[in-house]
Amino acid sequence: MIRFAYGCIPSVMSLAFANTLVRRGGLVPTSILLSAGGLRFQKKRYTPAQVLPVFLRQFGARFTGYNVLAGLGGSLPFGYPRDGLLSFQQLSRAYDIPLVVSDDFSGEKAVESLRRQEVDLFVTSMCDQILREPLLGLPRHGCLNIHPSLLPDFRGVDSIFQAMLNDVPEIGTTLHHTTARIDAGDVYGQSAFTRTGSDSHLALTVKATAAGVRLLKRHMDALEQGQRPASHAMDVTRARFPYRSWPTREELERFHAQGHVFWRAGDFRRVLRFEDPTDPTARDVFPTASEPLKTAAR
Repeated sequence: MIRFAYGCIPSVMSLAFANTLVRRGGLVPTSILLSAGGLRFQKKRYTPAQVLPVFLRQFGARFTGYNVLAGLGGSLPFGYPRDGLLSFQQLSRAYDIPLVVSDDFSGEKAVESLRRQEVDLFVTSMCDQILREPLLGLPRHGCLNIHPSLLPDFRGVDSIFQAMLNDVPEIGTTLHHTTARIDAGDVYGQSAFTRTGSDSHLALTVKATAAGVRLLKRHMDALEQGQRPASHAMDVTRARFPYRSWPTREELERFHAQGHVFWRAGDFRRVLRFEDPTDPTARDVFPTASEPLKTAAR
């Protein structure tokens, strides 16, 4: 059995991913690492009280309000009734998953905790920390990231925003090896679905990251069977849409002028009710059915 841990920044999107991972995917991590101490922005970490005026000045009220709402949704200790979304604390109790709060996943304390758990994989999705050694070299099967784009396109902070801004017809998900360079490691799996004009940023993020659960499950199944999952090296120079950091004011203005929205009340209701976000147009991009898995070298 492959033992893995999951690391993220608390948000309603990462909480939806954790619920999908455990309750729909049947993949129960040995622990969940929650990024602590506020939000990393421009190489600094801000507490929630500190980041609010910074975000308001930098991005305006709509983007700031969306991020505050998303952050609060992932930090509340209670969940939604009637089989709805479980909070991180509820997931921990129901599935016996230790929660580890850390401002440095690659630091000595967090790494020692993972070493004691004998993790084979460390998985991130919606994580605000850049992983480094010794964490990168700790798990025997490495560290993996689930990124909501068809890499190498849209590397960086908010790929869903950039995909919407550039009006791409499909939203992708990539499972890739985590390296010291951001969103640049070998690709293990990719899928995509059709974007509609009515999809909000929140809806697309939840759909894209949930698609990563299936990619991860397939990857872990292969490892358990002693097979080497198909992979290919990522050439970031081939990206049509290169790495982007946080949105600029001009980009935010264009985003709204194009009629895009970050969220709708119905989106939050569906997330809180834990409705299945699987998109019916979803398709495999890599590997395809014609690309068999390889037997691992002994």
